[in-house]
Amino acid sequence: MDQALPIADLFATDATAEAAAPDEARAPGYLTTEEQLVLAGARAGNPRALRQFYEAHQSQVRGHLYRLLGPDSEIDDIVQTVFARAFAALGTFKGNSALSTWLYRITTNTTHNLLRQRFRRNRVKSAFQWWTDGRDAHLQTGRVDVRGEAERLLQRLAPDLREVFVFYHYEGLTLQEISQILDKPVSTVGDRLTRARKRLHDLVNGEA
Repeated sequence: MDQALPIADLFATDATAEAAAPDEARAPGYLTTEEQLVLAGARAGNPRALRQFYEAHQSQVRGHLYRLLGPDSEIDDIVQTVFARAFAALGTFKGNSALSTWLYRITTNTTHNLLRQRFRRNRVKSAFQWWTDGRDAHLQTGRVDVRGEAERLLQRLAPDLREVFVFYHYEGLTLQEISQILDKPVSTVGDRLTRARKRLHDLVNGEA
């Protein structure tokens, strides 16, 4: 049986990883022959190729949206919006990055304003519920409860910090890759990751 992880461990600051991350680099993403064929068909508007493209990448987009937004009744609609924009922009994709990176960028652009609107609207409400419900009541020992608490804590991060934290710790991207997706300097991405970890650490320890 899996042993539950303490909430604090999920958001622990890793100074060593932080120092090394800017120098990380993955090999450039190249399309496989199959991906090239599907992409060519999708660009031509072939329904089967469009369906293959969607089925190959929808779980990535849906999972990323869930980590950004939490359980949300609008996720299905947002997934459709992301792919509608991706299909419309297929002609601009030059193959100089992985398709996943390109889709992350479209997903980020699609959700950016929505995240900010919700964050402003729910800031006071979520803070009130956090204290009236009692922080300790949420700290369960089961893995599912721990993950649920982690998701609730992520929703309390400012959108720009949440994006970077999710990309780095959940999607496993490097700071350089995140920099390309967000079109921000690596130093800015690293600073946001540090601030996200610090904010989550404070929330876990009741220092909000």
